[in-house]
Amino acid sequence: MRLVALCLLFAILAGCNPSGQQSRLNEPAKASDANSPPTGSAGPVSPTIPSQAVPASGGASVEEIADQSFQVELESWGKVRFVSAKRVNADGRKELVLSLKDAEGHTLYTFPQPKLVESWNFESVKAVSFKDVDGDGKKDVIVLADYITGKGSGSSAAVTAPSIFIQKKDKNFVSDVEIDNRLNASGKISTVSDVVAFFKAKAKPEAAQTATDSDSNAALEKVNRNLCSRVVASNMSEDEIVRTYEDEYDKHELDRSERGQDEMYRYIGECFQQETDKLLANDSKLKTQTDAIHQTVNEAISELSSIDYIRNGGGTMWIHGGNRTIGLYGYRMNIYVKMKLAHPKSAAPKYDALTAELASNLAKLKEQGVKGLEELTDAQGVKEAQKGFDTEFPKLNTALQKFKELTSDKDEASLYLLEFLTKRVGASIDEQRSLR
Repeated sequence: MRLVALCLLFAILAGCNPSGQQSRLNEPAKASDANSPPTGSAGPVSPTIPSQAVPASGGASVEEIADQSFQVELESWGKVRFVSAKRVNADGRKELVLSLKDAEGHTLYTFPQPKLVESWNFESVKAVSFKDVDGDGKKDVIVLADYITGKGSGSSAAVTAPSIFIQKKDKNFVSDVEIDNRLNASGKISTVSDVVAFFKAKAKPEAAQTATDSDSNAALEKVNRNLCSRVVASNMSEDEIVRTYEDEYDKHELDRSERGQDEMYRYIGECFQQETDKLLANDSKLKTQTDAIHQTVNEAISELSSIDYIRNGGGTMWIHGGNRTIGLYGYRMNIYVKMKLAHPKSAAPKYDALTAELASNLAKLKEQGVKGLEELTDAQGVKEAQKGFDTEFPKLNTALQKFKELTSDKDEASLYLLEFLTKRVGASIDEQRSLR
């Protein structure tokens, strides 16, 4: 009996059970979920894990892309595992998710979603590279991936988009939308070597770059001075002025990129602003009124551009369009001043009819909100877009109400500007309709 009791006591202390299996008290602790917060600095990196689907929040699933996930040592992080993964959202839209993980699978850092591709449908990763592209001594991340710009596979041909993540001192990576846009707009980026060459071209020796920039700027300024003198002395229409500038820019091989065209329209605006200032040199009252109207119009155009950007799922074309329209208002305000100085007739009936049309267009725009955007993005994207729209629309409405107050004289000059604004708001409605 004593022998049996001793045996039972020994079994309890040793952790054994009648079946001879190891007690659960002595089982190794299970690894935490890969999405849990980090508990310390990264240790040795585990071998590459085979691709597997993992449930994610919001009805989405995440699938690791094994052949595009790598062990890497980054200056601000030490040894970590760079993970590429495909997330399939509830509505079927796919997006690329990039992160850094430690040896236990804890997510240490999730890379920002580049603005250029945030509404596109991810297809596959073509290449990942870790190179110091900005010359600060820290490795940056280059990702080349294929996307469908419409919703769903097969809706259009896939395009390869470069995304660059610049490593900062604060253990952070920054996605620069301007760099991504310039890379994408060049149409010459298909390999990592192309990206590196792009950054090398930007990093010319300072003296040589300064000399090149100085020569280019001098040529640009000279061309624009000549153009300004030419167009203000003519009776060219708005379209004719733009064509004249475009032809001269082509002739002198000046920058005709998206950014270069924005600058061209800015020069057009500045040219006619100078002429307007000359016309109003002795009329301070009209100058004050004109400046206030010009500023209000620019605010309205900026808000419309932001709203178009939100309602159409992003894309820099809306921002470029706004920049160019603002440039054209330098010319339009010059026409307005010339009309005012010629003592325009009252146009109250037409003005009132047009303000009613503008109010109707604004009401339709507000009612539409971001309807139709679900064709381009997921439910969360639509929700965020609606929030952005609700922020921007009151600003647009305020600017247009202020414009009406500033043009309460309701003459032909005021009618001239009102026609452009009414048409511009209507164009935003038509653009949204075309999505559905």
